[in-house]
This record gives sequence, structure tokens and C-alpha cells, in this order.
Amino acid sequence: MSKVIEVTDQNFEEEVLGSDVPTEVDFWAPWCGPCTMVSPIYDTLSEEYGDFKFCKLNVDENPQMAAKYQIMSIPMQMFFAGGEKVDEILGAVPEQMIRAKVDEVLQRFPTDERGGLKVILSSWVEHNKQDSEKFSRWNGKAKGIKNDPAYDSILQAAKEMEETNKRLSQLLVKI
Repeated sequence: MSKVIEVTDQNFEEEVLGSDVPTEVDFWAPWCGPCTMVSPIYDTLSEEYGDFKFCKLNVDENPQMAAKYQIMSIPMQMFFAGGEKVDEILGAVPEQMIRAKVDEVLQRFPTDERGGLKVILSSWVEHNKQDSEKFSRWNGKAKGIKNDPAYDSILQAAKEMEETNKRLSQLLVKI
């Protein structure tokens, strides 16, 4: 028995965008031959992946979501995580390609707490590193505000952020 969920214009936000796990939506229509070819693949995958949600949306019966996501060709599979579209596959592709995409999305958006923390911290550390590098370049060029007491406080806070970022990087390795 398939665990693929039929979504509509009315429940798309709740079932897909509000999902706690990464979600695939198969945009399809009953008259579409390639759609009927890939549909059994999603039935199979929905039974295998407990930490991933599989949905299908009939574009003929749900024109609002089809228009919102600019569906011009079907089958179109879109992948969502955290309420955002994160990837897509257009056309009838082999099962191994779909499976690889599901695995990739799960890797980027893990459903377990430890994996989720690792993704968040990795992003945080990388952004702080980039911002710290930008600040250092700017600081090397800044001339007119070096005698400002607020500037000294900013330099101290930036130094503390760099130290915190280094500590988070070390802790990230341990998870």
C-alpha cells in the first residue's frame, strides 16, 4: 500500500510547506503517459523512506499550485525542505536518479536532531567565517573611525565572534 499523499491547492501549504521532513511533490495529470511511468517509483520509495514525505498533485484539478510553481511540463518533481523549494527533477527519469536525489536532499536536510544541528552549525560557522574575512578586509582599509570608542567596542566584539566561531568549528568536528 502506497503512502504517497494526494495534495491539493487547499492542503499544499500544510502538507508540503509545513512538513517536518523533506518532501517531494510529483506534479502530474492522468492523461500524461510519462507521469504514469514514474508514479510506481514514488509508491515504492514512499514505503522505503520513513523520514521523507512523498506527495502528488494533479495539475488539472489544482491550477493554483501549478501556476505558483510555474509547472509548464510534467512530470515535474519538486523537493521541499523547511517550507522552501530546494530542488527539482523534470521528466520521467530512472528510479536510481530519483533515489539519488532523495538521498541528496536528506543529506542536505537531515531529519535527525544531530544531523540537523550539524547542518545548522556548519552553515553558521561558514557564514561567520566569510563575514569575519570581509570585516578584516574592511578594517584594513578603514582610516577615519579608528579613534572612535564605539569602533574599539566593535573590534572587541568581532574578535570575540572569531573566537566563538573557532570554538564552534572544533565542536562541530566532535558531532
